[in-house]
Amino acid sequence: MKKNFTLAITGDSIVNRRLSIHADERFLSLIEILRAADVAYTHLETVIHDYEGDGVYPAAESGWTWMRSPRFVADELKWAGFDIVSHASNHCLDYSYGGLFSTLKALDEAGLPHAGTGRDLGEAREPAYLDTPGGRIALVSMSSSYVSWARAGERRRDVEGRPGLNPLRYYYVADVPTLEMVKEVAFRLGWNISNPGGAWWFNPPGASKDPVIKIVETKGPGVSTAVDDDDAEGNLRSIRDAARQADYVLVHLHNHEWNPAGSLSVPPTFVPPFARACIEAGADVFVAEGSHSPLRGIEIYNGKPIFYDPGDFMFMSDTVTRLPADFYSRMGFGPGTRWDARPADGFEARKVQPPKLNPRRDPSPAKSAVVGICSLGDEGALKDLRLYPIVLGHEPRSKKGLPMLAGAGMAGTIIKRVAELSAPFGTTIDFVDGAGVVRLALPP
Repeated sequence: MKKNFTLAITGDSIVNRRLSIHADERFLSLIEILRAADVAYTHLETVIHDYEGDGVYPAAESGWTWMRSPRFVADELKWAGFDIVSHASNHCLDYSYGGLFSTLKALDEAGLPHAGTGRDLGEAREPAYLDTPGGRIALVSMSSSYVSWARAGERRRDVEGRPGLNPLRYYYVADVPTLEMVKEVAFRLGWNISNPGGAWWFNPPGASKDPVIKIVETKGPGVSTAVDDDDAEGNLRSIRDAARQADYVLVHLHNHEWNPAGSLSVPPTFVPPFARACIEAGADVFVAEGSHSPLRGIEIYNGKPIFYDPGDFMFMSDTVTRLPADFYSRMGFGPGTRWDARPADGFEARKVQPPKLNPRRDPSPAKSAVVGICSLGDEGALKDLRLYPIVLGHEPRSKKGLPMLAGAGMAGTIIKRVAELSAPFGTTIDFVDGAGVVRLALPP
């Protein structure tokens, strides 16, 4: 009988320092869990470059911090046991096309298959494959959060495609009172308002003709979101193709959106239906991440796991060594001060900025996450799912953002919170021997 195939699932990895130098027992124990899996996966939410080179320029917009990781980071990920990475996110073009190409080259040289970005939409959307003794795995990666120009473009016979990420666009579905309120606000701000094909588009003057905000009217109450049909079908087509080419298919979605009816730990309304559609198309595991919430729930759909966000795995965004002038402007430094400011000045200023008005406070333990170990049998059937709770280091500075297995008390707290968030999806999680064990329905 074929043995189970084990897949380690982690969330975001924002990493720009050496990993292999650390000897902390809780860190090394976590590394052994990753290495013991047939395949270990993470999401690389950074770009690898040296601040210079062909086309490596800081973009006018970024995903908050303009990310940079040294070339050795790709090798450090391999050292840690990672075998395959996703790359579609709001940071993948922080340093323009040159930064993207430098990243893809570094990953290729390190022997890390990657998905989600490329030199055109076809390359960004195609699955990445990894052959292992236990089976062949495919990865499809996409993002719903990004600046508009980061979206990869299709190649034509007569015009090149555009480098960038594999998008999953979405739009709003709103009741009449909400739609009328948005129209009034857009009119007062001088935005362009149009109604092509029955949908309402709202664009500031000078913005792209693609809708900055697209709203479809509904007769029912409230506001929800739905995925763009073209992007949904394009990605589902890639998943169906991967399912015919590989033994196991992993699908990734980077998303910062949240559900205003809940908290940051509640996924936006467009994600659960789309995640289930991905499972129906052939995905064996679906993982969404990027909310920095820090945790979201887990659903078992058709016997396959959906991670709505396992939390940040490595978070080293404030040890970037150089940042463009745009960053300091965003942090409130004026023309007379931002030229001499250093990264640490900017990060300190960011800490004291007023909080966002919209996200509701989340009771999840701060700087916590889980690593999921999925045991998959024939046809990708989920045989076992264990969740190892982790915390991110805070002090000393050398360990800031470094993942470590949580201590006994914190481990129970983390698993309890994941269980609470998973209960609305019908998932029960028990805390056993320091880890979470997802109860799986017995076959009839």
